[in-house]
Amino acid sequence: MRMRPDNPTRRPVRPIDSAARFARRIAIWLLTLLIRLTIAITLLLTLRWIVLRFRRVRIRPTPYATPPIGPDEIDTQRRRIVLSDLHLGGGDRRDDFCDDEALIAFLDHYVGREPTELILAGDTFEFLQISLPDVADDEWSQRAAARRLQAIMAAHAGVFAALRRFVQHTGNQLTVLIGNHDFELHYPAAKEALRETLGLPPDDPRLRFGISYHGGGVYIVHGNQFDRWNRFVNFASISEPFEVVRGTQLVKEVINELEEDPFPLAPLVDNIKPSSAFFWYLISLQRLRDPAARRFVTRGVIGFLQVTAWAPPHHLSSEPDEWLQRSPLIVLWPPIAALRRRRVARHQAIARQFGAAAEAVGDLPEMVDQVRDEARRQASREVAAFNDEIARDIALLARQPAYRDDRLFVCGHTHVARVIDLGNGRRYINVGTWTDVVFDVETMRRPRQRYPFLEITTGNDGAPHGRLLVWYGPDQPPQPWYDEEPPRQRRQSRVQWGK
Repeated sequence: MRMRPDNPTRRPVRPIDSAARFARRIAIWLLTLLIRLTIAITLLLTLRWIVLRFRRVRIRPTPYATPPIGPDEIDTQRRRIVLSDLHLGGGDRRDDFCDDEALIAFLDHYVGREPTELILAGDTFEFLQISLPDVADDEWSQRAAARRLQAIMAAHAGVFAALRRFVQHTGNQLTVLIGNHDFELHYPAAKEALRETLGLPPDDPRLRFGISYHGGGVYIVHGNQFDRWNRFVNFASISEPFEVVRGTQLVKEVINELEEDPFPLAPLVDNIKPSSAFFWYLISLQRLRDPAARRFVTRGVIGFLQVTAWAPPHHLSSEPDEWLQRSPLIVLWPPIAALRRRRVARHQAIARQFGAAAEAVGDLPEMVDQVRDEARRQASREVAAFNDEIARDIALLARQPAYRDDRLFVCGHTHVARVIDLGNGRRYINVGTWTDVVFDVETMRRPRQRYPFLEITTGNDGAPHGRLLVWYGPDQPPQPWYDEEPPRQRRQSRVQWGK
């Protein structure tokens, strides 16, 4: 048997060459996996976009409606006081309002001192954060609305006693506009519960409700319809099925859970405006190296991502009103609602698990500080863009023929008081809020002017004149509100919006 001679030019395979080939194979495998993951994620995002684009849930208005307040219903000669975004809650950890004594003194010593119309411009009541043992979180019915409002009135009995004293005086009137957090005021049972607490008979004109207030040169609305996260398709009434906007979903499924966390900043998380800045707000929090902070932030981020991954839901209560019981949807909706409840519970459990895992992680690298700083900048940009977008929308509204004779354009919703000149003697005024607000999450800077309100009077020329004031207590007169924003940060474009 002849032996094959060795090839003198062939080199033996060295271990280093074998390792290099193995490394190349691993790199190619990882690159292939990354490409496949990218394609899969792109396809999923495209499919989600198609579903959201063509998803149609037909909602039908119900008789549970609230009309706008028009010119014929407005007394322009009476002094008007406007408050917004009180967010009166159930008296627990989720309740954002903790200044009952200040509000009672304001109502007794200033608002009620002369014939006045008190206008509560939306989000007066925090329906979305009321938890009751006999009412499911996703129950939307007359019974649920009345029970939630009763819990709010019990928690703030002194405030409602002051409102009762106010409406009992001749010449006073209480106007309640509806916002996205007290949308359930559309239900007649909720309206009647408030009326009974104030000691007023049915249809007494001293208490009225509206979705907007327009007449005598004044336009007032809560302002959520200018916010894409809190804009209703049908804001004028309860819809069938019940319309749950993205901001409501975020509060119900994520924020309420987070506020039960022992982390010190948890009670402030509901004051984030806009809702779309929630993600950046969490990542920008200080002390990300603190295990408790990592747990809180991770829970919030995971919850936020899960909410935004799904289309905004629509609900039909498992205990519907008589009107809804006649709907054919009642046959299909209970199993869908049950599936949705299980999904929400599963998502909340996943967020808690991720939070626990993040808390257990050791010390984090310095890169975390860079991420946090960039998140702070992104949050500031998004908040500024949100506030400016609403101001631009108001300016565009002011140019429409139906609003060309109006002088004051008033809303709340953003929780940030502002006065912007629209030109030609017209102004956009945001009334702000009486709840706790944090301007800067790193320095925890809060506004020095805690209790802003708008006072509207009619001048000798018949035109409305509005002054944004700040209440400092019964021992001194209210002071004019001033802009706390540093001049270098104010946008020069503001003076151009009215032109």
